[in-house]
Amino acid sequence: MSAATSASVRASIPFSAAVPLTTGPLSRPTIAKVLLGAGLVGIVAAIPLPYMLAVYGAIGLLVAMLIAPNVGLYVVLVAVAFSPTFGIEDAAFSISAFEPLLLLVFLFWLLQGISRQQVTLPREGLFGGMILLLTLLFLAGGGVISYPLAIKETLKWVLLILAYIVTRTTIRTDRAARGLLVALFLTGSAEAIMGAVQFFLPMGPPAFAVGPFIRAHGMFGQPNPFAGYLGTILPIALAMTLVAHPGRFRVIAAISVLLIGMGIVLSLSRGAWLGLAISLAVMALAWSPRARTLIIPLAGVIVLVVGLAVLGLLPPNLATRITSVTDNFGVFDVKNVPPTSENFAVVERMAHWQAGWEMFVDYPFLGVGPGNYPAVYEQYYIPPWKEALGHAHNYYLNMAAEAGVPGLVAFLTLLGLAFRGLRRRIRAAGALAHDAINPDHSTAGTARTLALDPPISPVFARVLALGLLGSLAMFSIHNLFDNLLVHGVGIQIGVLLGLIGGVSDR
Repeated sequence: MSAATSASVRASIPFSAAVPLTTGPLSRPTIAKVLLGAGLVGIVAAIPLPYMLAVYGAIGLLVAMLIAPNVGLYVVLVAVAFSPTFGIEDAAFSISAFEPLLLLVFLFWLLQGISRQQVTLPREGLFGGMILLLTLLFLAGGGVISYPLAIKETLKWVLLILAYIVTRTTIRTDRAARGLLVALFLTGSAEAIMGAVQFFLPMGPPAFAVGPFIRAHGMFGQPNPFAGYLGTILPIALAMTLVAHPGRFRVIAAISVLLIGMGIVLSLSRGAWLGLAISLAVMALAWSPRARTLIIPLAGVIVLVVGLAVLGLLPPNLATRITSVTDNFGVFDVKNVPPTSENFAVVERMAHWQAGWEMFVDYPFLGVGPGNYPAVYEQYYIPPWKEALGHAHNYYLNMAAEAGVPGLVAFLTLLGLAFRGLRRRIRAAGALAHDAINPDHSTAGTARTLALDPPISPVFARVLALGLLGSLAMFSIHNLFDNLLVHGVGIQIGVLLGLIGGVSDR
């Protein structure tokens, strides 16, 4: 047979016959995906019709995470701000969409890690501090009055840690961090717009009325946690406006600063105002010598505003919000201060502080148990403040009352580790940025203490660390007057803590 004839015969043979198909053993990722698909089919078949929408949403989220794994974190951040809360019948606590969503995201992260044989946990002191605090909460929950409340409070910290782990191990480049921050900024801006609508229309409970307006409270049900939630976002957005970025990221950050700042102002939350002022001062101290010169003008503006309020030169409703604090500044015995319309909020908060302190005095070692402040409040309340508001309006005091000295020390240690990590990252990123600009004056010896990933820009890492520093300062100060670990804000704090190390070191 000639060569031409042989070629024509081979051309006429079907491809499947000319090139035999071979199969090998299935890879572990393929097996995991097949099992996941089969499991989803089984779940869909067993779910009642009224819950199908939620199931389809979960499946859609899984598909989206297959395409872009970070989508799950974006959705969780949106859920923190906008998911409604549902009470569980015959139980003493409620549930929201962000809780099962985060568990789903973590499960997906875990399955992906198992399929790739790459399940790694953070190896840093911050993670150890979280585990220590969680362990103490478990120990403190051994003899509580209300186990549902203890489970709910402990679950908050479990979810915070899960959010931290996923963020810490998946957000590893400046591009990934920017995507996460865009989701955070847009969600915070939308929440602030909702608060502005509530303020000006007005819409909300009569108890939030201030003259013809209603204090902005968003989906959080209360102005203070609403403002605290926004306050943890604004410092990061502000930091991101100070340097150039690719695309429209800087524009998004700048618009978010304006909208979120408006929401905080319209909340009329004095704790948030004070926390934000201090967080901006902390950022200025860490930014540069020139930025430090802005602290004195900032302090001057605060003194001026307080002075105008005391002199009655501000709108009456705003002046009352300020002077009620200055008139009752400090710690006082609630029994000796009759409540009035002007000092009601301050005196009520102090009554809960005193109740929390008495709990701590009686149970200094392991406290009354996580989440059990309202369960035992009736034994400690000061008349006429009989209604337990869920917490002591001071998270440090609340932690001491519910977990004793060990719990409070563990919480303060956790904050200290976070601040130390940010300080190290700011110094290291600044040193590497200096080396990039001035190669003849290398500070490699300093920068070597904390190397940055190759995809990470030292300038971006430093700016992000400064924003996170302001956010953590805001969280720490606002918790002196409230409890920010409500309505899923703890999950958002876990994400922010994950960013401290996730984009800044190997």
